[in-house]
Amino acid sequence: MNSLELTIANRNQKLNLAKIEQILCSEVEANEAIRLHCNETPFDIPQNLKQQLVDKMNDLAWNRYPEFHQTKLNALVAKEAGLSSENILLGNGSSQIIQQIVNCCSKFLSEAIIENPTFTFYHQVCQNERMPYKEWNINENDSFDLSNFPQVSEPSLIILTSPNNPTGAILALSTLETLLNQYNNCVFVVDEAYGEFGGESALPLVNEYPNLLVLKTLSKGYGLPSVRFGYAAGSASLIQLLKKYAAPFTINIFTELVVSEFLTNPLYINALKANQARVKNLRDFVFYLLNEMSGETTFKVLPSAANFLMLRFFDAELLEQVKNVLSARNILVSYPIAQSLRLTIGSEVEMSKVIRIIKQVLNQYKAVSNQLEEVIIS
Repeated sequence: MNSLELTIANRNQKLNLAKIEQILCSEVEANEAIRLHCNETPFDIPQNLKQQLVDKMNDLAWNRYPEFHQTKLNALVAKEAGLSSENILLGNGSSQIIQQIVNCCSKFLSEAIIENPTFTFYHQVCQNERMPYKEWNINENDSFDLSNFPQVSEPSLIILTSPNNPTGAILALSTLETLLNQYNNCVFVVDEAYGEFGGESALPLVNEYPNLLVLKTLSKGYGLPSVRFGYAAGSASLIQLLKKYAAPFTINIFTELVVSEFLTNPLYINALKANQARVKNLRDFVFYLLNEMSGETTFKVLPSAANFLMLRFFDAELLEQVKNVLSARNILVSYPIAQSLRLTIGSEVEMSKVIRIIKQVLNQYKAVSNQLEEVIIS
């Protein structure tokens, strides 16, 4: 085939792809958007349990400040974490605690070490606090490789995540302990926002390593992002230092009530466990289906211990097709890094719809590619 024929073939391929996109996008959904971009759980608290909480809220004194030290709630959280109250710092979601930690540590540490890719809020907070940072690149197998860990010459704040967002990769506790022992003059933060969906928790290491902080939140595994609650666990001395940078009354009385019920009431605990199991089963099944579709020239789906899956595309044209069709169907997903798509695990109906769309686009794309190949060969 000469260059002119090849140009015509490529042009025809693009025309065919545009036609495919038009067909697939033609069924534009006018319904409410399907939210698969914020890593929320699709399953809410049962209505009868919500009503019980509302009834209890009616009995609270809305005209009074919350207890300043949140003594009772602190004790409940400490018991849940298997630690003492002096090891716990409560906060208005883990984001507020992250900001508090960086604000504090920027006063006496030289720089931060942050994973790449990771939750972009870490970069934002470091920039706001004028704390320089280096990045630890997660390798091509989406694992934490100590051989490319950045050089640390001065005491630093080292922020790690497990499972990682957006890859879903787990930081092995053995790897964490290696770093803790090697850099005992640094402060380590392990963010376990997605820890309820998989992986070992670093909480048991808190009493062993005085320079370790572990972050937990109710926003992901507990399915309560609207409640705004999280906590940090660490040595008593480190927690006491962080409390000097805390704003008063970060936990309101309604949040305290909801958190207390989820930590002590069997009805709420059972509902929580059922929702977590449902999400994990769906994640594993969707991974299986997507993995069956994947290929060396199309995309690969990364194993995940979180409530999302990340797809890495080898063909930018294919990713663009998927992106356009999902958008036309009012399905919101995220694109955290180049050539990738992060898909939050939604309900069974939502995941069935997404799988069907990706399969349709992929089949049509392969058909066009095969036609082009036949033209080139002929």
